[in-house]
Formats: sequence, C-alpha cells, structure tokens
Amino acid sequence: AKVGRDLGKNPMVMKSFKYLGRGIHDRDQYLKQMEVSAIAHFLAKEYNKALAKPSHYCLGINVLPVIVVEEVDERNELSGNRRFCAEHLLPSGGTEFTKYSNNTGYWDEDNLDETLLRFTKYTYDITGGYLMVTDLQGVRKGNTYHLTDPIILCKDILRFGNTNLGEKFMKKCVQSTSEHLKENGWW
Repeated sequence: AKVGRDLGKNPMVMKSFKYLGRGIHDRDQYLKQMEVSAIAHFLAKEYNKALAKPSHYCLGINVLPVIVVEEVDERNELSGNRRFCAEHLLPSGGTEFTKYSNNTGYWDEDNLDETLLRFTKYTYDITGGYLMVTDLQGVRKGNTYHLTDPIILCKDILRFGNTNLGEKFMKKCVQSTSEHLKENGWW
C-alpha cells in the first residue's frame, strides 16, 4: 500500500525563503509557513460557506495549501537549499498575478475587491480578534480568488514566524480594511 500521494503527477512550485542567516532555513520556520497556509486555507473554506456573507454575491477564496519537503542529505543545510515549501501551481487562464494587500494595512487601491476585504475582516472577526489573514496575493480565475503565501498576524507575537507583526499591525489592517469597505459602500 502506498503511504502518501504521488507528487510526480502534479506540477508543484518549490519555494525557499529568500534570505540566508542563522535560523532562517530551520525546519521550524518551514513548518510555521505550512501552519500559516493550513490555517488560511481552513479559514477560506469557512468563509466560503459562512452565512454571514452579504446578501449580494461575493467570490470564493482558495488559499493554496503547502507541504514541506526536505532532503535527507544534510549537505545543502548551510546554503538554505535543503527544505522547501511545495504547493500546486496557481491556475492559469485567469488574471495576472496581483499583490492585493500586505501585512501592514496597505491595500492596492487599483485592485480593491469586496471579497478580499471581507475575507480579511472575516478572519479577524471569526477568531475573536486573535488573528487575521493578510498579505493577499494570487490570481482570480472565474468566480474564485486563488491565493498563495499569506501571512497571519496574531496577538501572540511568537506564533507564525517573523512576518507576524503582532497586534499593532492587526489594528492597522482592521482599520484599513474597514475604511475601504465603508468608502466603497460595502459595509
């Protein structure tokens, strides 16, 4: 019996962290990224079926889940080329890859979309303000946004890696998101 999936039949993207330095490419950092992806993926599925959506139509959200792959051989440890986050390719035939928001409260005003704003706000509200999914980027194909590499901001600054800028930036993101929803009549 096979233990696991045959990844050879599914094109995947392999990603490693950009920078080198002590601790950056440790297994724990990659596992944190996988955790961020899994939580964001789960919250997107919950958002899609939430009854709290507005009565008018919002698009679906799909956050690509990540798995961590690691070479057994330790020779590439110091170069940062031993571990990777692997995920399926973003679908082709949709919009161009776009960075819609970041983890400091910025939203690309040329690409504002009610669905993305509501999703970020939803993740904050549904967790009682404990965390929120930010740094939305990806493509839109049909009626779904397909997102990759999200960041989770959390009250617990020790969770979710060094991109978690904590409660101060969660407040900035909530404020910015709420303002954009109100300004566009989506509140």
